Amino acid sequence: MEEAEERHQVEIKVYKQKVKHLLYEHQNNLTEMKAEGTVVMKLAQKEHRTQEGVLRKDMRALKVELKEQELANEVVVKNLRLKHTEEITRMRNDFERQVREIEAKYDKKMKMLRDELDLRRKTELHEVEERKNGQIHTLMQRHEEAFTDIKNYYNDITLNNLALINSLKVLCAHSACPRMWAAESWGSRPQLSTPTHPVLFIRLFDNAPLISLTEIPK
Repeated sequence: MEEAEERHQVEIKVYKQKVKHLLYEHQNNLTEMKAEGTVVMKLAQKEHRTQEGVLRKDMRALKVELKEQELANEVVVKNLRLKHTEEITRMRNDFERQVREIEAKYDKKMKMLRDELDLRRKTELHEVEERKNGQIHTLMQRHEEAFTDIKNYYNDITLNNLALINSLKVLCAHSACPRMWAAESWGSRPQLSTPTHPVLFIRLFDNAPLISLTEIPK
């Protein structure tokens, strides 16, 4: 019994030693695992920080690139606006130049038209003046001719009357002189169609009608 008890005690001690050894190994393994986990965690944290730094760097680069792109777009927009303004200015200047050219062209045409109309008016006035002077000259010639005809007519009448008077004087010298007188007023002689001067009327015989000297046959 005692031997069995001793063996049992020895086995218990051995078992305890094994348990102690297992606990030691487990503790060592746990410590190693903790240390390894710590290292892995630190490596993971370091990798995370590295990746985070890379990401932050990339974000900054993207922000810088985006800013540069915005600035470039602003420059493009500014250049487009400047080009558009220059194009509008050029078109406005070209339009104003065309307007000035058209105005100058039509001013020249208007001046030429006014000069032509003025020349035509002067020519027509000159022609009218020439026609008027021609008509005046023709009328003056006609009046001169009419005056000459009337003058010759009355000269002929005067000469005829003088010749008739001389004939009557000769007649009075050989026979009884017929009554003769000059009518001094329109009421004391027969009415003529166109009386223009005093006419000498005579009565060749008693109770004979009055006749004009111009009515006596030559």
